[in-house]
Amino acid sequence: MIDSINANITHAYYYDANGFSSGEDFAAKVKKVFPEAFLYDVDGEMSHPYLKDMQTVEKFLHGGGQTYKVYRFFLTHLTPDIEKAGLSGWCIMLAYFPESNITALSFHYGIKDTTTDNLIAIRQSGDGRKYKFENGEFSCFELAEIICRKIGIKEKFCEHSYLCEITKLGEYKTIEEIEEKESKRLYGIITGDEGYAFVPAELAKDRLSNTWSSREFMNIYAFGQAFLFINLIGTPIHNDYLNRQTEYGTKTYGSCNPYFFMGDCPLTVNHGILFSVEFVMMLKALINSVLEYQSEYTKKSFVSYYQRIRTTREFRRKIIMVLEKVEKTEISEIGQLSSMLLESQHIAPIVDQVKYLLELLEGDLSLVYSEHNNLLVTILTVLGLLLAVWQVILAL
Repeated sequence: MIDSINANITHAYYYDANGFSSGEDFAAKVKKVFPEAFLYDVDGEMSHPYLKDMQTVEKFLHGGGQTYKVYRFFLTHLTPDIEKAGLSGWCIMLAYFPESNITALSFHYGIKDTTTDNLIAIRQSGDGRKYKFENGEFSCFELAEIICRKIGIKEKFCEHSYLCEITKLGEYKTIEEIEEKESKRLYGIITGDEGYAFVPAELAKDRLSNTWSSREFMNIYAFGQAFLFINLIGTPIHNDYLNRQTEYGTKTYGSCNPYFFMGDCPLTVNHGILFSVEFVMMLKALINSVLEYQSEYTKKSFVSYYQRIRTTREFRRKIIMVLEKVEKTEISEIGQLSSMLLESQHIAPIVDQVKYLLELLEGDLSLVYSEHNNLLVTILTVLGLLLAVWQVILAL
């Protein structure tokens, strides 16, 4: 039956969090409000299975550390009634990126033997779907507002992403079969279009055109702020892959890395998909915060000289940081997958706009200094004249 689907879902919100002075300040506030929260450490002893999975992926794919600093907390105590919700797992992650001052709050859950219609309904209003907790019913969106209020994030999120990992799609065994026969169904799941069966085939293919894969049993598609990851765990080709890795790992290193035997994880960390989506969306949130800062900056043109200089320098610092991160990323840091994700989010044209803003800002900063210097020269000249007049008066 086609509608026997196993999936893992991630809803993530990204905030321009100006309330934290440092990563340590963020960690202290989270621990004060949520003393039960787990601080993730890539080299620490993690008892929670999801955290162990994250460690396994990060150590194998990133050599034990990301290319960017991040503080992660897992709020495992905030869990709904899994059985009544029809879920196979649940987890909330709170992450802070001190270099960009962006905070990410993400909700992760798994579903077994679900249907296409259910996945489409989740795509349409998944972060608004309510789940029963000990103290009432809440949706992911409502929980996000509560958590942010408690730790001091007052601003509305500036980016929101949706990631769906499908580890079983009916009886299909290969990506090739799925793309050939079910492209409209995939289109429906990633866009939330319940009328997927009636869209033109070319439209479905166009919406799935941003794609990346490094193995025959997996593929990721990006459309807007939604990401669909097909990861056919347990299929014959996947089992052959595991046998090959076991043979190679045992012969070369004495054993096979546990990364290859990771099972179905609601945290959507398989193949590092979560990290790539997270980095690209964090970068997009940072760029958006800079563009929003621009509108606020233009409103402050009639303030004192020193405040204007501070505002201008802060804006300039943010822009330069954005450009440095994008340029480093595009050269080597995150690989072909994240390059595709960057393209899907239309980062390049936005970066061109940011570069243009920097040029304008450099000119504006020079003008501010020039205006101030001219004013100083004028004041000194007047004072000099007054002093000369005073000396003449005294001589009489």
